Amino acid sequence: KATVSVLNCHTPHTMATIPRAVLLAAAAAHAWEAHPSGPPPAGPACKDCPNIVLLLTDDQDEGIGGWDHMSQTERLIQARGVYGTEYRIHTPICAPSRAEMQSGRYYTNIVSKKHTPPRRVAPSGSIQQLDLAKVWPHIFPTTLRAEKGYTTAMFGKCMNGECGVNLEGGFNSEPTMNLHQMGAFDVWFEGTGYQNGEFYDNRAKGCAWPWNSTACSTKVSPGGEWAGRGDGYLTSTLSNLTVEWIHEVAGQGRPFFVYFAPHAPHSPAKPPRWYRRGTVCDTMISPRIPNYNYSGVHTTTCTAAPPTAGTPWWWGGTDFHELVSCQPPYSEADAAASDALQRNRCRTLLAVDDAYAAIIQALKDTDTLENTYLLVTSDHGYNLGHHRLPSNKFLIYEHSLKVPFVASGPGIPHGKNFTTLSTQVDIAPTILGLAGIDTPAVMDGRSLVRELVTAPQKADVPEAVRRHVGTLAPLNRTSTFHAYFSQGPFSQKSPTWRPLDDWSNTYIGVTYSGPEGRFKYAKYDPYGKQSHFSTPYMHELFDMTADPYELHNIYNATLAANPDLVAKLTTTLHQWYACRGQECP
Repeated sequence: KATVSVLNCHTPHTMATIPRAVLLAAAAAHAWEAHPSGPPPAGPACKDCPNIVLLLTDDQDEGIGGWDHMSQTERLIQARGVYGTEYRIHTPICAPSRAEMQSGRYYTNIVSKKHTPPRRVAPSGSIQQLDLAKVWPHIFPTTLRAEKGYTTAMFGKCMNGECGVNLEGGFNSEPTMNLHQMGAFDVWFEGTGYQNGEFYDNRAKGCAWPWNSTACSTKVSPGGEWAGRGDGYLTSTLSNLTVEWIHEVAGQGRPFFVYFAPHAPHSPAKPPRWYRRGTVCDTMISPRIPNYNYSGVHTTTCTAAPPTAGTPWWWGGTDFHELVSCQPPYSEADAAASDALQRNRCRTLLAVDDAYAAIIQALKDTDTLENTYLLVTSDHGYNLGHHRLPSNKFLIYEHSLKVPFVASGPGIPHGKNFTTLSTQVDIAPTILGLAGIDTPAVMDGRSLVRELVTAPQKADVPEAVRRHVGTLAPLNRTSTFHAYFSQGPFSQKSPTWRPLDDWSNTYIGVTYSGPEGRFKYAKYDPYGKQSHFSTPYMHELFDMTADPYELHNIYNATLAANPDLVAKLTTTLHQWYACRGQECP
């Protein structure tokens, strides 16, 4: 495996500071601008807070091979912690998922005014569907710095279209808002890709406040300045920079938080040269589980526009909404393409596995591991021919929603399953809780610390964590909430033309587990953002115990035989849809 080196890191700039309240007040007044003298200062250093490390991949599924060969991570982190068996993603696409995780807010509370269905495909991971002015003032690293004096760093992918001035499509209500200047991270090394990348680097030579000049950029390429930090392979570069930073800040008297977010295994899934052949990935294929190459018994052809008013929900008599039910069968060429992508996804994840191991070693070397909480997860899952969708995500089915979730640290049991129903919207309040910070009123998610730290009385549990656990009641959820707004007509041309997203794929849904059983229910409305899902054209309901691969839509049969169950699921769904902040379960 690739050797991870630890080199001398950048020399930090010394910067003048302004009160955080100035920036947040300006944002609230809808006249946001950066203060000319510098970023907001960190608060007084918490003396009884743990360090926190968030390890976030891009498109790493749980059930179709994405976790199969993370052997070092399983040994070094999962075996020393818990694995989330009921953890799913709220929105399975890049930009919304990350915005929800960073802000602790559900999609329905951070959307833009862009209507559905879009006439043209929205760029950059559906970022047009977001209003980032509802996200960035609330992201949790800012609170860690301001309230508990954490030193914070971002290495990798923050947001599609970057976290600076993000003008993707013009749907931000505060288009000049710039997260780089809002006090979230002391260190930014932000970017994405696999090789020959250009990163936003606020410690680059010549980069001065307000950190928005062309000097705030570092290029990573083989054989260049950064060769010793990964030979130009970006996952390894980010890993080595993270290792350097941990060595830099450990022992400085402040707790630290690091956000490590490589691009892997996102398409095009380019592996490092040292893993291109001769690994366990060489024989991998997309799993031929029952929903592979399956789109129901009753199918249809693809259309360019929604059905007219009054059309019954079973549009064309199909078993699934049109995006799935109109998919052509998988050909040999389709299967070969998915299998090749699966192998390369695996190879990129071997480099991620190395990176996680290197970060653990850095924590050991700096004597900080025993006072550090680690969270390992992904922004969403994937499709590789499952429900006949090649590549990408976007669906309410388990292969798109289910992702790895591992947590380890003081007071968390070793080698156990974590069974609380949860999503990435709970990450922000959980991380704040580990720092002893109550969940802000604006956040929709809930702290999972009580459910994770089941032995808070242990001597090694930081006092901040112990205090926070004492403020929490048990989280007795029976459902989680999912929402997706179509990004517009998006298709692939080869090997077989097929839609990847379309007008039919705007939905809200719930995963439910209660006395009646385990179900997943979704309501599809092409005009859902405007109608608040009052004009659905399609419903899907799956019995997740009898039908874990989501093959049989039982909505019609259940509506006839058990209307009370349908009514309960519908009520639960709309309670989630309408909830705000502390109202949310």
